[in-house]
Amino acid sequence: MALETQILACLSTGHVDEQTARELDALIQHPLPIAARDVPAIWQGQIVAERWQDYGWFIWVQSPGRDTMPSSLQACLALAEGAGAAWIQFDRDCPPIGELPVHDW
Repeated sequence: MALETQILACLSTGHVDEQTARELDALIQHPLPIAARDVPAIWQGQIVAERWQDYGWFIWVQSPGRDTMPSSLQACLALAEGAGAAWIQFDRDCPPIGELPVHDW
């Protein structure tokens, strides 16, 4: 059996706007009830995310509900998906890239 591998895109946390960053932190600290995962309008219930120490987050690129996510997060997911990545590691120490807007917070 072959080892399965996946691509991880590393992006600066600065590519996510401040409000979305706060919502991601809150979501990880206090996950929504399972019932919220069935409501497509609640993007926080659709995303698969985990806190990465104090540096950022890991987010599954194929998280459902992208249409209702904040635009800064949508742009990051779309770019990572286009590059063939399965996950994004948002890292505060990763330098920003020119393809995405940078939010100064």
